[in-house]
Amino acid sequence: MKILRDKIFNFFANIFYYIVAVPIVIIVDKVFFNYKVIGKENIRKVPGGKITISNHIHYLDCIMNGIINFPDYSYFITLESNCEIPVIGALVKLLRGIPIPTKVEEKKKFYENIANLLNEGETVHIYPEGELRLYDQELLEFKKGAFAMAVESNVPVIPSVILTRKPQGIYKYIKSKPLITHVVLEPIYPDLSVDNKLERIEKLKHEAYNKMKEVLEKAETCVKKAEII
Repeated sequence: MKILRDKIFNFFANIFYYIVAVPIVIIVDKVFFNYKVIGKENIRKVPGGKITISNHIHYLDCIMNGIINFPDYSYFITLESNCEIPVIGALVKLLRGIPIPTKVEEKKKFYENIANLLNEGETVHIYPEGELRLYDQELLEFKKGAFAMAVESNVPVIPSVILTRKPQGIYKYIKSKPLITHVVLEPIYPDLSVDNKLERIEKLKHEAYNKMKEVLEKAETCVKKAEII
């Protein structure tokens, strides 16, 4: 019975995602943020399972992280409380949100589910800073969860950086909040030459952090590149 319910849910989730959610998201991103992407081709360099990561600077940047992987799905790690909000919670689940369990005894099952998705070739998105900071352009220290999952399943991490830019053109007159440029970086693979798994996780984490920090330090160059797209 549970398998049948899951199939029915996935059927309607697919319809909602492709016919309703994606068109709306594309329009919202373009109209409200003049959203531009650099390096989307880096996503296609990994046809199988992968973990995408980014900084978290807006309530809607989760949909941006989903769009860069379109037409494939992205599963999102989210707070369990987000899935319990009336109406919004159902929407989060339809968009493939995976709640982080608060009970210790449920954590093992959670990690098994993530590993299964990665082994099946799916994409899982995680915010390694672990919190939202509106329009902030500095990185906090990364938590190791995303990188531990990548090492356990031996899949790459694809970092991306969400940059803000000042409104230009017509946006200068109708918008006071920043516009958004999304920079997708090259995949980073776990270093199998490092025997110690904890050291392998740390190396992957630091490499991703440094790559993302470098983009933030060169944000002006990236933004200028986006303006000609």
